[in-house]
Amino acid sequence: MGAETTVQDVERKQSTLHSILGRREFGVTLAVLGLAVVGILLRADVFLTVSNISGIIRNAAVVGIIGYGMTILVSAGDFDLSVGSMMALSAGLTATMLIGGFPVELVFVLIFLFAVIYGLLQGILVTKMGIPSLILTIGTLTLLRGVHLIVTDGQTQSLSDSEMPALLNAMGGTISVPQPLGQFPLQIVWLLGLLGLFHYLLFHTPFGYRALVTGGDEESARYTGINTDQVKIAGFAIVSVLAAFAGLSQLAFTNSVSPLTGDGVALVVIAAVVIGGTDIFGGEGSIVGTLLGALVFALIQNVLVLAGLGAQLFSVFTGVFVILAVAFDELAQRTRYEKVQTLFTDPLRNVATQPFSFFESVDEDVRGITAPLVFLSCICLTMTVFTLAGVLLSIVGAIGFEFSVFIISGGVGALATVPLFVFGAVAGLTFLFVVFLHAVTTLAGSRATIDKSIQAVSYSFAPVVLGVVPLLLLGYGFLPLVVLITAAPPVLAMVYLLARAVRNLHKLDTKTAATAAVASTAALLAFLGYLGSLA
Repeated sequence: MGAETTVQDVERKQSTLHSILGRREFGVTLAVLGLAVVGILLRADVFLTVSNISGIIRNAAVVGIIGYGMTILVSAGDFDLSVGSMMALSAGLTATMLIGGFPVELVFVLIFLFAVIYGLLQGILVTKMGIPSLILTIGTLTLLRGVHLIVTDGQTQSLSDSEMPALLNAMGGTISVPQPLGQFPLQIVWLLGLLGLFHYLLFHTPFGYRALVTGGDEESARYTGINTDQVKIAGFAIVSVLAAFAGLSQLAFTNSVSPLTGDGVALVVIAAVVIGGTDIFGGEGSIVGTLLGALVFALIQNVLVLAGLGAQLFSVFTGVFVILAVAFDELAQRTRYEKVQTLFTDPLRNVATQPFSFFESVDEDVRGITAPLVFLSCICLTMTVFTLAGVLLSIVGAIGFEFSVFIISGGVGALATVPLFVFGAVAGLTFLFVVFLHAVTTLAGSRATIDKSIQAVSYSFAPVVLGVVPLLLLGYGFLPLVVLITAAPPVLAMVYLLARAVRNLHKLDTKTAATAAVASTAALLAFLGYLGSLA
């Protein structure tokens, strides 16, 4: 019974991991985290401020809000390139009418009525007349842009504080809140609120189901009784209304609308939708992924500014990033889980639960040093994540200790040096350990190549993940005795695994293998102690 339970637990954990790694949002999540790390490395003191983080999220609002509607439309098998022009025209009409003294309620009714009719008309032209959405929306984006220039007379239209009605301000202005936020942008509230609404619409309503089925196989959807034309027409109307809403929201935040408002927005929206996990050919979509995609482009802008490159390079970096992100996502969809499972999670589980048979399989199946070095890199990445978390807790004051150890200084600068320290330390220790181990095993009579020593050390380093605990305690300033006590278990586990590895990979008897493992570890510790004395 116990064995069956253990097997079921392992299978359930594997299923959970497969579910996480197999999600279409996984790639864009890594992109968001990667760009955040770049921002921290560039200027952690600026990037991690509340105002900067809220600014990043607010900058993602327009793309995200329009993107929610675009996700539904793309999931249904179509797209709309005119959303940027609709956004601009809606803001231009609103500003012009408010300046002209029209009641804000009437302005809102007219704007959203126009957006609905416009969206429905586009949907009808695509579905009933067979005009390709690419051709149609290229034409309508140009048409709307021309009307916008006429409405605004080619000039920036600005609203004074007295002309800014409270109802419009509520759609995207700011409100005063206690520090550290100060003036909080309401666009963030709408971005997150609409996220929940459209996620529910796409995945928990009949309409969402019909949209996904329509995009997956329109012909089959018709045979099941789904009115695919109605689904697409509704999709065009939804994205048009959200584009109008985004235009009003941006007007509320900036108090102005220019002839260039919304220019280039459509391509960024579609890119955010696609890299967020929505299939460009329809049938699959992710509202959460769209938000993450929008954050990617907001982070790109922020990182460029922090790097001193200026926002003018945004288009270049956006294009490159979209190509790489989509290519990575397509490749990762087919390989990510299998690679991670084969090269990291399976070896980690096996080396922990059945080390003897594991090193037998390494001797038989593993050739060269690529697989063990990938495993070691994953160990480094895991340690980096946990160490960063511990350092960040210190920075934000969640724990009452300041972190500072070795090259990692206290404060936000510590975050920039953690990856460098972890990867450098593990790489250096691995090199030294391989040298000592290979020398000792050769003296003991082993004729194995150095590849076997690299394999032995790399997989035996699995317990090093637990070394994060003594590292953090040392950085927090705990007593050396406490640090040594917490460091002992991973070191002893590593020596035990190394003895198993040497026995199987170097073909030495149990006693000689254990002696070689202990001697190599002692030599490494002595050498590190010598270096420490020099420092």
